[in-house]
This record gives sequence, C-alpha cells and structure tokens, in this order.
Amino acid sequence: MLSLVRPQDGLPEVQEDVLDTEKTSWGYIVREKTDRFEHETVVEASGRFLGLIFVVCAYGQWFLPAAMFNGDAVVMKGAMSFLFGATGVGMYWMASRGLRKELEVDLTRRELRVVNRNSRGTRRLQSRIGMREIESLFLRRTKDSAEPTLMMVRLRQKAVPLLLATGSEVELTDLQQQLKSDVKPVSEKLE
Repeated sequence: MLSLVRPQDGLPEVQEDVLDTEKTSWGYIVREKTDRFEHETVVEASGRFLGLIFVVCAYGQWFLPAAMFNGDAVVMKGAMSFLFGATGVGMYWMASRGLRKELEVDLTRRELRVVNRNSRGTRRLQSRIGMREIESLFLRRTKDSAEPTLMMVRLRQKAVPLLLATGSEVELTDLQQQLKSDVKPVSEKLE
C-alpha cells in the first residue's frame, strides 16, 4: 500500500499489502515492508564507499611527488584536496541520510513526522507537522487505475496541499480513516 513519496523517483507502482505498522509507546510508525529495500541498501552502501574513496584520494595525493604536477604543486594539490574532500563528504552524507521514508504518528506530542531511515536503522527528521496545523487529510484518486492514489494533507497556513504518501486506494483509505481519528482534537473525541 504505502509508498512514502520520493520525488526524485517519481510515482511508484501501486502494489497491495506492502504496509507495515509498528505500535510504539507514543503512537505508531507507518512504513513500507522491509523486503522492498534491498536496492536502497546497496545504493546507500555504494554511496558511502565512494564517499570514503574520494576522501582518501583527497589526502592521498599529498604522498605523490611534486614532479607529477605542472605549475605550483601546493596550490594544485590544495584545490584537488578541497574538491575531492568536499565531494567525498557530500556523497557519504547523502548516502547516510537514508532512502526509506516513514510516517511517525506521535499521539503524545500530537504531531506527524516524516523521517528518512537508512539501512543501519538511523533516522533523520524530514518534516514535522503539528496536528493542530492540519486542516484536512484527503485522497486524490487518479483516472488511470495503474497510477497510485495520493494521500494529501492540507495545512491551515498553506494554500497548496502537501503530498504525504502514495499507494493503493484500499490501504490509503484505511490509513486515512485512522489518521483522521487521531488528528481530531481530544475535546471532539470525547463528545
């Protein structure tokens, strides 16, 4: 069901029964099942490895003799160290931040969090939405059945709704109903 959006990948294929919900002491976490992430794990590991290679190259060239370089060797080596070092650190950071999206529903703090989780289990907060800020949760269905349904959230202060998740209509409808119940203020739940 749920495929939390990765804008760089475009819209994923619609598949049934890929939702995994984990209860926690503060609420619950909605994520795609782990068997779909072998590719992301390889991409993360490759990115980290290439990042380390670039960092090693940045500083390893200082062991090469100056005769291998034309002109002022110190300036050239310094520029190459900066370029390779920055590229390596950037690649390592990008690979370490995680490609797997999760939606955390925190009923204690009354907020929704979209986080990235990497293959090592480390999570990084992408966005935080207070439940008071949510005006509505709705599904945007497509005319083509091969296209996934979109779960959108409209915030009180924003004119444009935000894309929260994509997936099959059946599973997103269940998630939408659960989220609507959880987002409702406590005073309304008591009535």
